[in-house]
Amino acid sequence: MGKDKMELSLSLNNTCNLRCRMCRIWNSGEEENKLTLEKCQGVIDELGAFEVKGVRLSGGDPLLVPWVLDLAGYINKKKYHSCATTNGSMINEAYALKIVSSGLSNLNISLDSYTPGIHDTIRGLPGGRDRIMDAIGHIAKKGSGPEIGINTVISNFNLDDLLILADAIQDDKRINHLYFMAIMQPFNTPPDKGWFLKEDFRGLWPEDKDKVRYVINELIARKKSGYKINNSFAQLRAFVDYFLDPLHFARKNTCNLGKEVMEVNQMGDVFLCHLYESIGNVFQDSLSNIWGSEKARLVRDKINRCSQNCNLLINCYFEEEDV
Repeated sequence: MGKDKMELSLSLNNTCNLRCRMCRIWNSGEEENKLTLEKCQGVIDELGAFEVKGVRLSGGDPLLVPWVLDLAGYINKKKYHSCATTNGSMINEAYALKIVSSGLSNLNISLDSYTPGIHDTIRGLPGGRDRIMDAIGHIAKKGSGPEIGINTVISNFNLDDLLILADAIQDDKRINHLYFMAIMQPFNTPPDKGWFLKEDFRGLWPEDKDKVRYVINELIARKKSGYKINNSFAQLRAFVDYFLDPLHFARKNTCNLGKEVMEVNQMGDVFLCHLYESIGNVFQDSLSNIWGSEKARLVRDKINRCSQNCNLLINCYFEEEDV
């Protein structure tokens, strides 16, 4: 019997130095972090029991963790693919050299608009867009560094600028790919299926459905012409359906979470899906035992019955299907 496939996400912190409109992590206050470099290295060692698809380093912003690149180097020595996602604001020339030296496989940087004023407004950091472009330049100049990707959240703020962004990224040979995500209920807010109707979030939600359909169809056309858009055609079409009717389940089949993905948060708690309870803790048990536990089986049953759109389903782990 073969090993189970595994993509492990290590959420190293729950802090961020920006005040993004679509995320309220900045409002979570000081939170305890139990994960250490040594513990994370031990967790990576346990991946030998699985067929490893890759390791994601996330947060918060993982680059705020002092030892994150040491961990990336350890993952690289194990010959696993590694990926980190960041807002890019902390990457100066010296830090870019450390990133390149770490052996990190992919670095995804959040860029919501090629227009500085729009991106900076969304992310709450004046000069943020220019910092990102400088960071990309610093990494590219060092050579043989990670593949650089751009993550862009589709919202009402940047809907008019998405095609400009796609064209600019296509022309920038330093950037490997562009990945779009649909705006979801901001992190660190109480779960609410009707969140997009609330006054606090109305500026985020694109209410012009014709414009949404037009822009995403144009992105699909650009992908067909060879643009380095990493989303599948099925996922882009699912975005249209989601924005037209956010309460309608975006997939034809059941959610694919729980099959090949596991997340460990900064406290060591392990999740298959954040809509449901933790299935264990890496300080108390091994990854293999947690993955095969009765708690995991019960959560998988709940996932199989779930019909709720969420960030992981639509944006992070969308599985190809006919849509």
